[in-house]
Amino acid sequence: MSTSSIYQLVKNKLGTHGVENSKDGLLTLNDQKLFSLFVDLERAKRISSFSGVQSASHDIEKYPISIDKRELMAFTYMYLHFSDFTPARTEVDEYLEDGWIKKSKVFRNNVSDEEMLIGLWATVQYELVGQAFLRIIYANK
Repeated sequence: MSTSSIYQLVKNKLGTHGVENSKDGLLTLNDQKLFSLFVDLERAKRISSFSGVQSASHDIEKYPISIDKRELMAFTYMYLHFSDFTPARTEVDEYLEDGWIKKSKVFRNNVSDEEMLIGLWATVQYELVGQAFLRIIYANK
């Protein structure tokens, strides 16, 4: 059984998120400092540390700002949003007799509460600013 390095895994994941489809996106692979920050993000994700993921995300955000490419944060949120930490599907709301509402999320794998928190945070960030950043990236294609 062959195991790939963390660097190859990060490169492959970024590739699935379309970084190779734009000049700006290619920076995530070609800029050694930026790529190493994504490797740090993967390491924090692997240990399921919400504070570690937020810290790594903040480090990634600071670097693109310093090179006037803040829109590259979209790939950070995509990296986390399209992961096992987010639900594969959401079931229809169930309205309970006592007035409460039951929401069911179905995950592909067993995830901890902290992993769900990472996924929820990434989803909120992706929907809040990530999609707008992607429009900027692909407008500059």
